[in-house]
Amino acid sequence: MKSRLFFKIFATYLVMMVLVIAVMEFFLTPKIRDTITKGVTERMTGHGRIMALMTMDELLGKIRELAAGAEARITIINAAGKVLADSSWQDQKMDNHLNRSEVQEARLKGQGTAIRYSRTLQQNMLYVAVAVREQDQIRGYVRLARSLEEVSLSIEHLYHSLYLTLFIITIPSLLLAFLFARNIASPVRRLMELTQKMRAGESPPPMMAESEDELGRLTQDINYIIEEQQEKIRVATEEKSKLEAAFDGMVEGVLTLDVDNRIDQFNRGLRKMVGKQRADILGKTPLEAFRSADLQAAYLHFRETGKTVRQEVALGDEKSLILDVNISAIKGYPENEGKIMMVFHDVTRLKQLERMRMDFVANVTHEIRTPLSAIIGYIETLQHGAVQDREQTDRFLQTAHNNALRLNRLVDDLLTLSNIEMGEIKMQFREVAVAEVMEEVLKTVAPQAAAKKITLAADFPEGVPPVLADRDRVFQIFLNILDNAVKFTPEGGAIKITAAQKDAETASVRINDTGIGIPKNDLPRLGERFYRVEKTRSRDSGGTGLGLSIVKHLMAAHGGRAEIDSAPGQGTTVSLFFPVFIPEKETPTADDRSR
Repeated sequence: MKSRLFFKIFATYLVMMVLVIAVMEFFLTPKIRDTITKGVTERMTGHGRIMALMTMDELLGKIRELAAGAEARITIINAAGKVLADSSWQDQKMDNHLNRSEVQEARLKGQGTAIRYSRTLQQNMLYVAVAVREQDQIRGYVRLARSLEEVSLSIEHLYHSLYLTLFIITIPSLLLAFLFARNIASPVRRLMELTQKMRAGESPPPMMAESEDELGRLTQDINYIIEEQQEKIRVATEEKSKLEAAFDGMVEGVLTLDVDNRIDQFNRGLRKMVGKQRADILGKTPLEAFRSADLQAAYLHFRETGKTVRQEVALGDEKSLILDVNISAIKGYPENEGKIMMVFHDVTRLKQLERMRMDFVANVTHEIRTPLSAIIGYIETLQHGAVQDREQTDRFLQTAHNNALRLNRLVDDLLTLSNIEMGEIKMQFREVAVAEVMEEVLKTVAPQAAAKKITLAADFPEGVPPVLADRDRVFQIFLNILDNAVKFTPEGGAIKITAAQKDAETASVRINDTGIGIPKNDLPRLGERFYRVEKTRSRDSGGTGLGLSIVKHLMAAHGGRAEIDSAPGQGTTVSLFFPVFIPEKETPTADDRSR
C-alpha cells in the first residue's frame, strides 16, 4: 500500500496538469476563437476592398467568380438597399438590406462588420460590407458573408491537434511524477516504520542511507538519534529497575517529583496506601493525584524554604487516611538536580486509637462526673443543715444511693467491655435453648413492663434448633435488649419476641417493640460506647450508654451479629443471629470464639 505522501506528491502533479488544461479551456479557447475570427474578418475585408474598386456592372457580371475566389457568399446591394444580386440565391426576391447593421456601418465609415444569426441560412454568419464609390458617390455595397460554423470547425481541428499533443506529453509526465513521488515517499515511509517500531518498544537496526541528498542526510541523523536514544533508554531502564526494586521493598510510601513538579516514580507501598491505580498517580502533580490541601501546603512550604518538611496530612474524600509525610530534595547526582522525594508513613490507625482513647476518657469522665456531682451536692446540702428534715434527708439519701448504683453499673459495664475485648472473659460454649433463656429474661423484666402496662409476647416454634453459646452471656444479651425495649416503649405498648432458623448454620431471635424509634442517621453509630440518640434518653432512664456496646461485642464473641432496624414513631426491631449447635462439630474453646 502506497503511503499518503506518495499520493500527495503524485496528486499534486496530476492537479497541475488538470489546471493547465482548465486554463487552456477557459482562457486560451476564447482567445484563439477571437484570433481566428479576426483573421477571417480581415481576409474578407481585404477581398471586399478589392471588389469595391470595381464598378457595379463589373461586380454583377463577375459575382460568382468573386465568391469562389473569396470563399464567401457575396451580395450586391445598391445605394437604396435593394439586393441586385446574390451568389447563393438566384431569382429570389430578398428584403431591403439598407437597415442591416453592417450596411449602415459601411455607409458611414466605408466598411462594416456584423455577426448574427441568419434566418435565411439558419446559422450564425459573419458579414463584411464595403461601400462601392464612383466619383465620390456611394453607388452601392458589396457584402461578403461566411458561416461561423467553418470557423468552429477550424478551431476544433486546431484543438484536436493541441489536445493530442498534450495527451502525448501527459503520459511520460505522469510516469516521471510517479517515479519522483515514489523516490521521495519510499524512504520517508521506511523512516516512519522505523519510528513506529521504536514507539512500540522494539529496537530496530539502523536504516541504510540510499542517497547523499537531504533524505540521505536525514536518514543518517535519525540513525544517530536512535542510537543515542536507545543508550539513554538502557541507562534509564537500569536505574529505574534499581529504584523500583528498592521502592517495592519498603513499607512506607515513596514518590519522586521531576523538575516539572510531576510524579515520575512511586512504589507499590504508596499505591496500596492510597488505593489508587498507576495511571491516577504517574505524571500528575501532588495536588492532582491526591487532592489534599494539607499536602499541597506542605509542598509549597518546602519549595519556598528549601528545607526538609515533615507534616501530617489527611487524604480521602472524608479524610479517612492520615499520613506523616517527609518532603526533601534528592541530591548527589547532576541528573537528580531539582528533583524532590516524598516519604509517607500511614499513621491512620494510631490516630484512630488516640482519638478513641481521648473520646473514651472524655465520655467516662463525663459519665462519672454527673452522678458524682449529684452525690456530692446532696451530701453538702445535708452537711449544711438539711439533715434535720427527715423527709428531705431520706429523699436526698435515696437520690445519692441511686447515683452511686449508677456509678457501680457504669464500672461493671466498663469492666465487662474491657474483659471481652481483652479475651479475659471465659465463655463456656455449649448447647443453649434460646426459648428457655428468653423465658428467664421475661420473668426479670416483667415487673418493669407491667408497671408501664406493656404487653410481652414470645413465639418460639418447636423447630428452632439450639444455638452454640454461653448461657449466661446470652441471658445478658437478651436482658440488655429487652431492658432498652421496655425503657423506650411508652405506656400501653407491646414487645414481641420471635425465633426462627435462618439457614442450616444460623438461628435468629427478633425483638420488636412499639417504642419511639430511632432516626436512620443514628443507626450506624449504635453500639459505640456512650453513644445516645438523644443526650438525656439513657440518663433519664438510668442507663450507662454501654448496653448495646456490650451486646455488639458479646455477639461477635459468639461468632454471630446484631442488626437494628428502626424509624421514628414506628418502633425498633433488633435481630440477633447465633450459630446453630451441631453435635458433630468439635466445640470451640472460649479463646477461639473471642478472637
